[in-house]
Amino acid sequence: MTEVVMSLASCAERIAKFSGRNLKLTIAGLEFKFAQLDKNQIKERLSADAISSDLMLAARTLKRAAAQIDVVLHALGILTLLPVILEDNEAVQSLSLGAGSSEEKRFDLETNRRVAEFTFTDWQGNDSARLQKIFKDFYRLAEYRTDKLKELWLSDDAYVLKYLTSGASVRTATHKHRDLWESFQAKYPAIDRVSEYYRLHANSVKVRVFHKVGRGG
Repeated sequence: MTEVVMSLASCAERIAKFSGRNLKLTIAGLEFKFAQLDKNQIKERLSADAISSDLMLAARTLKRAAAQIDVVLHALGILTLLPVILEDNEAVQSLSLGAGSSEEKRFDLETNRRVAEFTFTDWQGNDSARLQKIFKDFYRLAEYRTDKLKELWLSDDAYVLKYLTSGASVRTATHKHRDLWESFQAKYPAIDRVSEYYRLHANSVKVRVFHKVGRGG
């Protein structure tokens, strides 16, 4: 185990001990304990409860690590799926493993047989920003000229398909990506809804779900 992993494990253990079984109750208890205390009494209480700047540093260390977890998940997710989804005699030509790192003409995966984008979101029903990224991924795949298979891989397709077949406006779906909006307007001036564009390209981009691999999904 590396020093970094050991440090994270130690930080996690300390924060878990501080949080207890119910963080909300722990915080409420601290609010009660520290009420009406003066400076010296606070120092004594902090010492008694093992609360120190080192504990705060442990929390900051975990926060920094957690900020990178999406990138870690994206990279590991793609790598572990490759042996499952690739066909015989199919070889990787390029990978983009960093979450959100795809360039204009670069995809998460390109092989001699397919191009694919991957999203490892746990959908909760209030994911407008993530759904807008899904539209961007779908658009990039749909507009990419190739004879290869074009696939959009998801952890779950229920929310995504509901969005892609909804009356959501393309302007809203692309409001964070000005270049995408301008490109879309130039090519499809008569299309206003996400569902219209999806129906136009649904046959060229296959929406696939990880856990359905090998089961006809």
